[in-house]
Amino acid sequence: MIFFRTTDEDCLLQGTFKKKPESGIPVFFNEKGVIEAVTNFLIYKALNSKDARSSVNTYAEQIQTFLRFFDARVNDFNWCDTTDDHLTEFRDEYLDEQGKASSYVYNIIRIIFEFLVWAERNKVVRGHVAIYNGDRNYSVSAKKSEKGNWVWPHMPSVSSKAQPTPTNDEIEVLHAKAFESSEITGLRDSLILTLFERSARRMEALQIKVSDIPGWDEIGKHKDNDMLIYIEVTGKGSKKRDLEFLPETIETIRDYIEGDRAKVVSAARKRAIKHGVSYQEPREVLIDHVQGTELNKEYISRRISGLMKCARIKGTGHRVRAKGLTDIVGSYDGFDAKGQPLAAQDVLIRAAEKAGHSNITSLRPYLALSRSEGLAAKMSNIELMRNLEVRIHNKQKQLERLDKAEALFYAISNDVNVEEELLKFMENYIDHE
Repeated sequence: MIFFRTTDEDCLLQGTFKKKPESGIPVFFNEKGVIEAVTNFLIYKALNSKDARSSVNTYAEQIQTFLRFFDARVNDFNWCDTTDDHLTEFRDEYLDEQGKASSYVYNIIRIIFEFLVWAERNKVVRGHVAIYNGDRNYSVSAKKSEKGNWVWPHMPSVSSKAQPTPTNDEIEVLHAKAFESSEITGLRDSLILTLFERSARRMEALQIKVSDIPGWDEIGKHKDNDMLIYIEVTGKGSKKRDLEFLPETIETIRDYIEGDRAKVVSAARKRAIKHGVSYQEPREVLIDHVQGTELNKEYISRRISGLMKCARIKGTGHRVRAKGLTDIVGSYDGFDAKGQPLAAQDVLIRAAEKAGHSNITSLRPYLALSRSEGLAAKMSNIELMRNLEVRIHNKQKQLERLDKAEALFYAISNDVNVEEELLKFMENYIDHE
């Protein structure tokens, strides 16, 4: 457990020539004792900052929040192992999963980054933070701001304006970029985007298991009866809620399970047998395309953020979920018997329950966006068209393989160079698996 205590009037700090009493300075501890670097940084802030001593206690509370988060995710706590991935995960976890204000998250990351820069400059760590010229890779990125001071390049926005929510067109560009960026992971990454659009948080998307996805017969029944398919997940505060999907979307997920995912699992099993190790197929739908293991939240954040950057779409990855929240709010919006718009409070209460939100105020911007753009009416048609395009794309991949077998079919039919053509076909097939 990481915690801090403030010094009292009996505390003496050793200066160059003498000791002097200093109270109100936070001292950090864990089970191994004093965390010296963090404590020394706070002593520096207390003695050199123009801020009141109470501000230093605020810094300590912010550092404690991050270090406890970091400690829960590493096997052996060492603050100097902090990387961009940890800062990114903290940012997304607190913004998306916990719904914290961007200013709150901004200030915590700002003081943590300031501490890391202080440690680099004072040679507590070396070559850890990118405050040097050169092209080498560093664990923690840095860039110069317009004012000339070092900042972390991936800070959350604290603008008074709401962070941009991707438009329908931008979402479609994102799906296209997913397929363009990788033939291997394109379908999987497109599904991750779709899950976000259905309002799933990262932790909720990762919960969905193969056993949650109906078989073809059940999917067909839902299509015939024009019925949605629901998958239960555990959301914030351990609350159960349902994610709802069009049957066509579940068809696409089933295609992934029996196609790309099955190939990854098969390859992982073959590698395990070859190296004499065990491999257990994950129960989860979403898996790593190389190792065949379940994904984690950090990977999803990096992957979606990378696609958004590639597509030149503003905002961070978790804003894709904001699009889903807009659709949910829009689906509960409408008009009363007199033709008047439903009361915002009534719409937001129902939408918040569906989206797993305890604070209806946080959904108010999505209601305004939905009413201004009429997004709810477009939602199903857009998703139906996308699923159709994905299925066409998969069929095209299968047809490409058949085209490559044309020479083999000819050789068999004419009993000419059969072994040679068979060998060529097998080599080509293996290269593409």
